[in-house]
Amino acid sequence: MSVPKNRRKKSSVDFEMIYFRVADGIDELIAHDFFAEGLLADKNRTFLQIRCESLQRYTDDLLYNIKIANSIYPQCEAELDERRLAQDKTVGVCYAILTVLQRILMRLRVPGSKYVVDIQNIEQMINSLKAWRKSDNRLRDKIVAANGAKGSQGPAAQ
Repeated sequence: MSVPKNRRKKSSVDFEMIYFRVADGIDELIAHDFFAEGLLADKNRTFLQIRCESLQRYTDDLLYNIKIANSIYPQCEAELDERRLAQDKTVGVCYAILTVLQRILMRLRVPGSKYVVDIQNIEQMINSLKAWRKSDNRLRDKIVAANGAKGSQGPAAQ
């Protein structure tokens, strides 16, 4: 069961805007060969190509999971669990992106200052998702309480 359209409200955290900052930052890193210097970039061409493909896949997964989680308007615990799973996958993808960026930084010996904004955007995404999950915990309490009240009325009415 879903929430009627007239009762839906826009999320206070705009995950898609954060996502686009993350994706644009990654695209910028890719366009500049992750800021690797000449010979080092040439020597690690295969490594960079593989990391480029994985980062592109991760950014696609990130948007997909955000869309899935944001499209679920939970009315029962099962829907909440489904949304929580999509949120958890999104957090996992964020950590995977951070791991890939860390590997690139270590391998290419690029100054971390070139990646600061992108890392901050990913951390903002993670923190926003965690806050969203926390608010869902309050929603879960309301749903459980409502179901508990309905459940206690059922047998007594018979």
